[in-house]
Amino acid sequence: MLHNVTRVSKGKNRDAFRVAFIVLLVGGLGALGLHFCSGSSAAPNSNIYAADAPLSHTPDSVLPSLIPLTAEQIARIPVADGFQWPVGAPNLAFIYDAQGFGVHNGTRGGYHSGQDLNGIGGQNTDTGEAVRAAARGTVVYCGTPSAGWGKCVILAHRLPGDPTIYQTLYAHLQDVQVAYGDTLCRGQQLGTIGTAEGVYLAHLHFEVIASRVVEAGITAYHPAGTMNRLNPTHFINEHAAPAFPDPMWDVYAQLKLNESYNSGAR
Repeated sequence: MLHNVTRVSKGKNRDAFRVAFIVLLVGGLGALGLHFCSGSSAAPNSNIYAADAPLSHTPDSVLPSLIPLTAEQIARIPVADGFQWPVGAPNLAFIYDAQGFGVHNGTRGGYHSGQDLNGIGGQNTDTGEAVRAAARGTVVYCGTPSAGWGKCVILAHRLPGDPTIYQTLYAHLQDVQVAYGDTLCRGQQLGTIGTAEGVYLAHLHFEVIASRVVEAGITAYHPAGTMNRLNPTHFINEHAAPAFPDPMWDVYAQLKLNESYNSGAR
């Protein structure tokens, strides 16, 4: 009888200990939550990098489209020698900005996250014109995220001494001439100007993005501002490429030749 009483007593003690532990755990988590909430009560900063922002600073509509770059992708991103314009001449000759960066569009309910580059002939006169890599980079997205975007290519780039991963986005393409994982030289053709399958008049929607996350398909007009998008004109002016062609052309051509030879040998 005494043995049974002792067992019941020990069982009650264990139950009491469990209850006390759970109460302390919940209380501690609650206090921690209050600490973080009190630290993030400020209004979202439109300049914050969406990929690196706490969830309280990131619009819900951004989250489903985030594709984090893998460690291997980041390691493969080449260092660029500068940036040039992806259409027209490298200095943007024969092209005009049909809709500027950060311009508020009431119809679409937000701020334009890139620049709409159009041939000086207007309308669809630039359909099929070459779209070239603005800088040496790796293709981290190649596809059609939605009907409004049409065919889209995103390149990732580095700059000397800068830990930031920069991306350039090329949207509404008529055709794509590169594949996911390709490494491109500055000035190498990646596709042609299109209309997103007839959704718009022909033009290139071009963005510069500072992020380690691919954000394909995110709306080009966001009510919270341009988020981690950078002004393409300011960025290219600040990091202008040299006048001569990318010196890596010959190197990449040789690597492609070696890959082709090795594939055939197997």
